[in-house]
Amino acid sequence: MSLINKVVIITGAASGIGEGIATHFAKLSARLALIDIDVDKLRKVAEQCENLSKAKVLGVPADVSKDGDVKRAISDIKHEYGKIDVVINCAGIAGYNRNILDADLLSEFDKVISVNLRAMVAVTHYAAPALIESKGCIVNIASVMARMSCKSAISYNISKAGVAHFTRNAALDFADKGVRVNSISPGPVETNLLINSGSNQVENAKTWETLAKTTPLQRNVHVMEIAAMAAYLASDQAKGITGSDFIIDCGFILSGTVNATFLRNDGHQK
Repeated sequence: MSLINKVVIITGAASGIGEGIATHFAKLSARLALIDIDVDKLRKVAEQCENLSKAKVLGVPADVSKDGDVKRAISDIKHEYGKIDVVINCAGIAGYNRNILDADLLSEFDKVISVNLRAMVAVTHYAAPALIESKGCIVNIASVMARMSCKSAISYNISKAGVAHFTRNAALDFADKGVRVNSISPGPVETNLLINSGSNQVENAKTWETLAKTTPLQRNVHVMEIAAMAAYLASDQAKGITGSDFIIDCGFILSGTVNATFLRNDGHQK
């Protein structure tokens, strides 16, 4: 599979799933524009991708929860490359250890929704004219938690349910314009999310080990599995696919309800 000459925007590209998608797409010769709020990490990932692709990678520092940043980033990318073929909406934060009874729920809820859902709508909205021009596509990173109940993760779960429904609605809006919109719903994916939230290396390893045991396949999802699916959906091989959600979770969704109280509040775009 090749993404040669496709201009691909990836939000949340400095770490986690976004970083994994960025490095995988670099190997497939995509022309990358990487967006993240963490300037230092963004620079490192952009350099890594340039080494892999042997081509220029545009790093665009931006806070996707701010409309002005998003509008500027999309404009700069279009000006630099002349087109936009693919948008991978990956930026997100975790929101755990809050339930409907917590006094500070609404402040967390607003923050999580602004990054995980509203920002995705904003990026898509501002990139829409360029995507229509190129008849491109969008891949949104959702979560299996959009379909499951999870105690003490109300903000995160609602945000990801919104992503899934946004994907379907956007797919309808774009269909007659030749633009495809799909989503990927990962289960437990081993990233640096927990370390970002304050977990040390030992706690991090134990948490992922515990999560692996909750899946029927007794393993967690690898970032590269998500990246490979994103590459397929971004490629011409998926021309007939829109409005669909692809679950990659090692059977995690079959486990029913889960308890996320062992996870801490993240607070970082990833």
